[in-house]
Amino acid sequence: MSDEAGKHVFISYVREDADQVDGLCAVLEAAQIPYWRDRKDLGPGDAWRAKIRAAIRDGSLVFLACFSDNSRARDKSYMNEELTLAVDEFRQMPPGRVWLIPVRFDVGDVPDWDLGAGRVLSDLNYSDLFGKDHTAHAARLVTTISRLLGEKRPDPATALAAVEQVTSADRADLLKRLTKEMLLEPSRRIELDDLVSQEVQRVLAVLKDEGRVAGPLDGTNEEQIVRIAEEARALWALAEPFCASLQVASRWGASESLTPWTSGIRSFVAAAVKPESGKAALIELRHLPGAVGIMTAALACVSSGNWANLKSLVVDPSIKGRYEKPMPVIEATDPHKPFGGTSDWVTNALARATTTGRDLDDSLKDFTERRNGKLYTPVADWLHHVLRRTFSDQLPDDDAYSAEFDRAEVMLGVLAQDVTNMRAAANPQKPSWSRSHWFGRSTWRSESHGNPVDDLVHEFETQGAQWGPLASGMFGGDKDRARAALEEYQTTFNRIARQRF
Repeated sequence: MSDEAGKHVFISYVREDADQVDGLCAVLEAAQIPYWRDRKDLGPGDAWRAKIRAAIRDGSLVFLACFSDNSRARDKSYMNEELTLAVDEFRQMPPGRVWLIPVRFDVGDVPDWDLGAGRVLSDLNYSDLFGKDHTAHAARLVTTISRLLGEKRPDPATALAAVEQVTSADRADLLKRLTKEMLLEPSRRIELDDLVSQEVQRVLAVLKDEGRVAGPLDGTNEEQIVRIAEEARALWALAEPFCASLQVASRWGASESLTPWTSGIRSFVAAAVKPESGKAALIELRHLPGAVGIMTAALACVSSGNWANLKSLVVDPSIKGRYEKPMPVIEATDPHKPFGGTSDWVTNALARATTTGRDLDDSLKDFTERRNGKLYTPVADWLHHVLRRTFSDQLPDDDAYSAEFDRAEVMLGVLAQDVTNMRAAANPQKPSWSRSHWFGRSTWRSESHGNPVDDLVHEFETQGAQWGPLASGMFGGDKDRARAALEEYQTTFNRIARQRF
C-alpha cells in the first residue's frame, strides 16, 4: 500500500533484508497504514533520487530505518543516502519530535549516526522485529505510527487486523497488551469490546463445528488417547488469547465493564452443553474453553482480592440448562468435564507431556509400561502448568503462583458448593446435587503447603460480614449460607486430601 501524495511511512533498508521488510509491510498493510517502499513505488523511468527525496521530505510522517548485519556490512548503499536525507530533515525538527524510528532485524547495534545537538541515532528508541518479542514490538510500532499519522489510536479494524497477522502463541501476548492499553480508556471501550467479541466468535466457531466432534477416532487405543490429548492442546491454544485478555480485565476492569468477557465465558459453556452427536470424548472436550476461562477469572480475581469481578464473571452468569431452566456456569462445567468422556490415561499423558516437554507418545508409555505412577490430579496439574505463562506478570514467583492457584481452586469449590446447596434445598429428592466438583491439586498440596480451605474458613470467621466474598454479594450476602458452603466443602476436601496419602 502506498500513498505518495499524502501521509505515509518511508521504509529504508538494504536489498538483502527484503524478506524481513516484506513481513513489516504485511503488518502495515493489515493495520491499514500507508507506506513508501522503493520496490513498489518507483515506476519504470522514474528519477529515483528525486522521487525518494520527495517521498522523504514531502510526504513522510514517519521514517523507518531498518538495520541488520546486512546493512552494517555495507560501506556504501542507497540506504545510507536515504538516511543522510532523513537525518537532515530530522535536524530541522523541534526537540522531542518522534519521526525517525530505528528498526532492528537482529541483535546488532543501531549505528551512531550524528543527529546534531549531541544526539546520535542509537539514542532513539528502536523496535526489535525479531525473536520472541517480535509481535509485541510490531504491535507497539503500529500503535506509535498510527498516532504519528494523525490517529490517536488504531481503529477497531486496525487492531483486529494486527491480531490476525500473528500466530496463536503470539496472539495471546498481543491480546493481553491491547487489553491493557484499551481497558482504562473509556474512549476505547468500543474497540476493546469488538476485539474481545471477535476472539469469542473465533472460539465458538470451533466449538460449534460438527465435523470436529464427529470423529472418527481410528487406530489403536494408544493412538486414540494421543489424538484426544492433541485435541485438548489445540483447544487450549484456541482459548489462550481470550484467557490472556480475561486475566487483565479480571484484575483491573470495573465489574460493570466486564460484559464482553462474561458473555464469552457464558457462550463457551452454553456451546459445550448443547447436545451433539459424535464421539463422546471429542464432544466433552468442548467444555475446555469455558472451564479454563472460569479458572483464569478466579485466579486473577482471588489473587488480587477483586471479589466484585469474581461475582460478575463466575457467580452471576448462567445458561439454559435441562428443561430450559437457568444453570450457573460454575455448576454447568468444571475442569474435569472436558475429559469426562475419556480414560485417565488421556489426562495423565497430557499432564506429563506438558509439564516435562516430552512427546505425548512417550509420556503415555511412561504410564502404560509402568515407568511412572499415575498423577493424583492430572487435570489440575495440566491446568496449573498451561496458565503459568498467562499469570507471569501478575504472579512472577512460582511459589506464590502455586499458592494462589490453590486458593482460586478452593474458592471456586466453595462457590460451586453454594450453588449445589441451593439446588439441593429446592430439590431435596435429588441428593446427587449436594457436592461440588471443583477439587484439584490443592487436595494433595494441603499436606505440605497448608490447607487453603482452612484459611478461607479462618478469614470468614474473623471478618464476618466484612469478608470480601460476602461483602461483594456472593452467597446472596447471607452469612449462614456462606458458612454452610464453607463447612460442607471443607468436609469433603479434607476427606479427599486424606485419601491422597
